Amino acid sequence: MSFKAVFINICRWLINVFLKILYLKKRDRNLWVFGSWRGKRYADNSKILFEYVNKHLPDINAVWITKNPEVKQHILNLGYKCYLYNEKAAIKIRLNAGFTFYTNGMADIGVYDLSQGSKKIALWHGMPLKRLFFATNNLKKRQTSLIRKIQYLILKIYAPMHRDITIATSQTAKNFLIECFEVKPDTVLITGQPRNDTLFDKSFVANIREQLQHNTDELFVLYMPTWRESDKKGKPFLDKVISVLYEDTVFQNELINRGIKLYIKPHPNVVVNFESKGNIIVLKHSFNIDAQEILAVADTLITDYSSAFIDFALLEKPIHFYVPDLEDYSKDRLGVFLNFEDFAHSWFSDFGSLKKSILNESQSEYVGILNAKKVNEIYNDSDLVKGEYSSQTIKALTAFYS
Repeated sequence: MSFKAVFINICRWLINVFLKILYLKKRDRNLWVFGSWRGKRYADNSKILFEYVNKHLPDINAVWITKNPEVKQHILNLGYKCYLYNEKAAIKIRLNAGFTFYTNGMADIGVYDLSQGSKKIALWHGMPLKRLFFATNNLKKRQTSLIRKIQYLILKIYAPMHRDITIATSQTAKNFLIECFEVKPDTVLITGQPRNDTLFDKSFVANIREQLQHNTDELFVLYMPTWRESDKKGKPFLDKVISVLYEDTVFQNELINRGIKLYIKPHPNVVVNFESKGNIIVLKHSFNIDAQEILAVADTLITDYSSAFIDFALLEKPIHFYVPDLEDYSKDRLGVFLNFEDFAHSWFSDFGSLKKSILNESQSEYVGILNAKKVNEIYNDSDLVKGEYSSQTIKALTAFYS
């Protein structure tokens, strides 16, 4: 990071600390603002809950805030309210909103936090397997490292991930989130994630299949790995995987012969340098389909440390874990909460097993379903009603603030 970028970040932090101290006026409890992914995307838990509120809560004035003009136009075309974060109307709304919903942090709504006094609801963008924030391997060193202790104090004074309420999918996920963000247990509500309503909406499935030109008699295999710290330093992990698959003409022919299409969905932080080839389809970020919509259509999921497996397990379809870098990943600056044997029946690290799972061999399909069941036991509360996560989130918030 350049000196200029560091200087800008320090200035923004100081301004946000001042805004936190300022803590302005009483707010409008019926004015709710939503944002996601640092203001760049219309996606994730915020998107689904925003649409639910617009459709089912007529007394609530729901407004989306974004940095992206294309997102603004898209939302306006849907018939909902949306402003760019620096528009005069947006600034006024941000200063008056009683509730603020985000997926990644307050930067979803704008770089300067005008939400002091608003109830901040962290919908987040998935349940944690990876250690986050205060729970990371790095910040756990604060007992022995002066630098980490200073970093910890800076984040405690002001962090863009501050929240009044956090949502979770199970007691285990709740415990992890409490450790990650050092919040009080009664402020973490087990509601399920609103975005997972999409998994049970059959209208999405037909629509996505049509967009992808995917025939109903073809098997839909989705490979959806997470990003890695090492991706910033050299050739991205996903590029290496795709290279191996593209070099294997026998494998590519088998996909065609067996009627299998492999869809590769990169993490939002990862840019891949490959185009689609034969029955291997690379879904680049320009492709206007949310990750949740892709999961709803998939017959099989192959992933690693991505929280996508927690969502997909709700469908009780096969999940496979390809983790060739498991030892290194668990020791990096983030770390993981669980060992794989805690939540998975089986996982693999070699390309041969990866290809077998993609080709849907009967044994791998059976193991994949066992994986899904084991994930659900830990991460997905069986008392929650599938497909009703938005309504359960609203009910929990209403009860908490009544």
